[in-house]
Amino acid sequence: MATPFPHTTDWPGPGRGGDADYSVAGTLVLGELGCGTFSRLVITGSNAGQVWLDDRSWGGLTPGPDFRNWYTAWLASK
Repeated sequence: MATPFPHTTDWPGPGRGGDADYSVAGTLVLGELGCGTFSRLVITGSNAGQVWLDDRSWGGLTPGPDFRNWYTAWLASK
């Protein structure tokens, strides 16, 4: 996890004309959303503190909100 997260923009997955060959180094899984899709907290690199959506089989890697906003929305949904 000490390796910096290498992405600054989204990485399209197979369902968006891209591929699933991307790195998630420097992230920590916060939760699984179903069907192999994960919420990942970036802990190293220039996007540290941001939550990204990791959908390797379809959508790819997509940037999301900062952790506070993600967590607040998650709490409100419970």
